[in-house]
Amino acid sequence: MKLAVVIVAVLLITLAQVRLYRRFWRRGLTVRLDFCQPAAVEGDTAQLKEIISNRQYLPLPVLHVKFQMGKHLIFTSSNNFKITDQNYRSDIFSCLPWQEIRRTLDFSCEKRGYYQISHADLVSYDLFFLDHFVASVPVDAAMYVYPGPADAVRLELPLKNLMGQILARQALLRDPFETQGIRPYQSYDPYKHVNWKATAHTGELQVNVYTPASSWQVILLLDTDSDRAWGDEDLTEESIRLCGSMAEYLIGQGVPVAVYSNGTDCLSGQPSRIEAGAGREHLKAIMELLARLQFAARTPLSVAALRAMAGIRYMTADYAERDGMADRSAASGSGSVSGQSVPPASNGGETSSDSSGTSSNGNKASQDGSGISSNNSDASRDGSYLPMEQLISFLLDAGDFGHTAGSAVYVLISPIRRKELSQEFDSLCLRSPGSQWIFPRRPDGLPPAVYPNHAQIYEWEVPYGRA
Repeated sequence: MKLAVVIVAVLLITLAQVRLYRRFWRRGLTVRLDFCQPAAVEGDTAQLKEIISNRQYLPLPVLHVKFQMGKHLIFTSSNNFKITDQNYRSDIFSCLPWQEIRRTLDFSCEKRGYYQISHADLVSYDLFFLDHFVASVPVDAAMYVYPGPADAVRLELPLKNLMGQILARQALLRDPFETQGIRPYQSYDPYKHVNWKATAHTGELQVNVYTPASSWQVILLLDTDSDRAWGDEDLTEESIRLCGSMAEYLIGQGVPVAVYSNGTDCLSGQPSRIEAGAGREHLKAIMELLARLQFAARTPLSVAALRAMAGIRYMTADYAERDGMADRSAASGSGSVSGQSVPPASNGGETSSDSSGTSSNGNKASQDGSGISSNNSDASRDGSYLPMEQLISFLLDAGDFGHTAGSAVYVLISPIRRKELSQEFDSLCLRSPGSQWIFPRRPDGLPPAVYPNHAQIYEWEVPYGRA
């Protein structure tokens, strides 16, 4: 009899604790995941902080915390994670009542991108492991990985020539009514620039230094396309590194820099663009834009998206007709714009991001944890892609480059050999002598089909195996 009573009591207690855990195991349980720094550079080591708080009276004998982030963030510890299309991590904790557990995980940043962790999955058990409980909690953790630096030795010559052009133009065009300082007289200075008052004060000839008549800027045109049918991700990544390194150097010299690219922003799905500016905050904005740049999906860009990028408010009849043709062709399944084959664009031509952010159509994007598409290296490249020459043409027709003509130097970073690109870029550089074309190529790659007449070209060899 006593044995039966004990058995019944044990069963009742067991069932009661199962019901108690089922109802209250999540109460007071919080999980936080935070990157210890908002940004890093390719090759750096960063840290992720896990904080688990069990603010209740129920102990949790086992708590699994599972989350995923971009596969290019590699944990230095080889335990508790698996990499397939993403980086999956599973940690096991045992939480006493009113206990907080903190853990810091080191990882290496193998590739640029915008990485997010949007949620964590929790699995726990009751005291006797008779039942398990599952929940998903939202997490808001994001981090930028900036592109790494390009080879500074090889980049020295293009940058010196570029700065020489800018300084020479500033020296030729000065505002005679605004001075920015006084310096000692040199043999090449005209006497009309002599400051006689300062000369009398110092006893030596002094001349006025006049402010440049216009603000010179550099416009970087970053081409993320590839001549190869299957693409060349390493070559495109090197182009992005070149763009970031040139922007960093020029802004450090006080030169305003703008960036235009035919790659899309992984968060907005729109073409990547940032207006000219200078200073540390502007450099940060450029680096963040390059980190969010995605290119492998080769998603079609609608004429509406191009107009939004170029800021076109009024369209000519020719462009209106092309836009109508594109819309009608998209409805029928295929079409062309200005001779370029364009497949139908879903969601109005906007692309969804593979990061944990939201896609441009407002729906939740598929979780990759990276600003770069999860199919960045394996994506099909048979979709229509905006060629750089067409982007330049749209921006010229929109007048976007018109107000900078004669006060800007253009730098094209592109591995494309097409004659049309060389001709279009050459026409852009007619009033901007000293413009450059940085041409990344493989050791066995061919030079451009046609060399531009009004721009310097620098071939940038990228050996195989460069990640």
